[in-house]
Amino acid sequence: MPFHQINPNPACDPGFRLDLDGRARFLHEGFTVDVQVRPATREDMPLIVAEVSSFAVMMIGTVTMEGAVLCEVSEAANEREPARMREALESVLSRAVEESRRAVRNMVLRIEEIDREQRRSTAV
Repeated sequence: MPFHQINPNPACDPGFRLDLDGRARFLHEGFTVDVQVRPATREDMPLIVAEVSSFAVMMIGTVTMEGAVLCEVSEAANEREPARMREALESVLSRAVEESRRAVRNMVLRIEEIDREQRRSTAV
């Protein structure tokens, strides 16, 4: 899946790059997705019996629109496995866009319902 990184320094690498805080920003299907990669914790992976690998990371994608956070999705990966990191990024980007669309659709339906209820209550 092609993706378009807009921050930091997207032209420097054919893959993707993170800033010093483990963050990047992507434009995917018209949505801006902020991505953070951080070390995974035991709480992130409760089903793993053994110690969490020191190379395990969590990739978190967030879509914020008009000041409202529409979604936050995450995916586990291993920073020593570039193919898995790329898969995790692709999954985070596509799931973030899908979840954002679903959230907006649900909000619009809820607002329409509230408006109908308000019209009914003021008409009585």
